[in-house]
Amino acid sequence: MLEHVTHWLDIVGTAADTLLVARMLQLRLQRTYLFVALACVLAVFFDGVQLWLGTNSPENQRVFLYSRFLYAFLYPMVAWDVFEEMKGKVAQLRRLAVGRLISGLFFAALFGFIVSLFVSADNQGEQQMMGATLAIILWAGSCTATLAFLWTLQRTLKAQSLVRPNNTFVWMTFYELTLLAEIVACFGGVVASFLNATVQNILSICLLTYGIAITGWCVMRLKRIHSDVSTTANADASS
Repeated sequence: MLEHVTHWLDIVGTAADTLLVARMLQLRLQRTYLFVALACVLAVFFDGVQLWLGTNSPENQRVFLYSRFLYAFLYPMVAWDVFEEMKGKVAQLRRLAVGRLISGLFFAALFGFIVSLFVSADNQGEQQMMGATLAIILWAGSCTATLAFLWTLQRTLKAQSLVRPNNTFVWMTFYELTLLAEIVACFGGVVASFLNATVQNILSICLLTYGIAITGWCVMRLKRIHSDVSTTANADASS
């Protein structure tokens, strides 16, 4: 029963991610939020792969793990991209906060490399285990460092009473909530072997419902960028 619920929630989640991409294209937000648009498109792509291969299939699990390497580098760029609509006001703040982001990614990569040194890679199974371990470490480290970057800039903006454009607020909130879910999912993946199937399915249902809710909220709250703001952002990007 729970497996059927999870399957239908996967379908609804894919539809929600597709609506988000369609909403971005309708509002032409991809011109300003390039890496955000890329992340949204990749979400739809990997959703489709998951439905095609099957959620619990070994092939999908391998795709999921190796996609974590991609997201480990994509999430920091997305967090930087979130503030493109007000880049002139936060240029110095972003440069100051990015130091913590880079250091977090560095230490995550270093820790993953150290752990991999203690994992033997004599056969294919052990090589896959080493790759999965490294992917989870980089994934968790990237999500944590990116979330800290967003929180740091959010507190700074509030302290300086800087007005955030609507889409900046929406994307910042959306990715803060998304990264929190990613960290929970990472922790759930680590302890999954200690949980029975029912608990795993309940956790999956909660995370899927949570993801659908915040994606739907994001779709409804996004607005078209005023032409003067969009022109300024594109001019700064081309210079």
